[in-house]
Amino acid sequence: MTAITASPPLRRAVPLRIGLVLATLLAVAGAVPALMIGLVGSAWDPIVIIIAVLSGGVALGTLALVAFAWNGRRGPCIAIIALQIVSILPALPAFLLPAEETGPGAVIGAVIGIALALAACALIIVGMRRAE
Repeated sequence: MTAITASPPLRRAVPLRIGLVLATLLAVAGAVPALMIGLVGSAWDPIVIIIAVLSGGVALGTLALVAFAWNGRRGPCIAIIALQIVSILPALPAFLLPAEETGPGAVIGAVIGIALALAACALIIVGMRRAE
């Protein structure tokens, strides 16, 4: 007769979980403005719609994958990293549009958002290495 014993839990990496929480917060925060878009009939309306759909998709994807990535699974972690890199795309117009249209606050906000997204990616990568 064989005895069934529970295997010890895997060592959970703190950087992985911090990165996942940061990625989730950034995804949800990035989707909130997408809910408040207003179309004004300008040439930028299709781009605004694309950015809103992209932000919502990143938020839903991140929320769906975080539960699977919490224990250090590689596939969901890599998918969340990819979603974080995609979440940087809506910040690019702050750098590409003329300064009169965006203002310094948009550029500073975009830089902070990009830095936090890259920090979340780095924490997830470091956490995945430690979980092995």
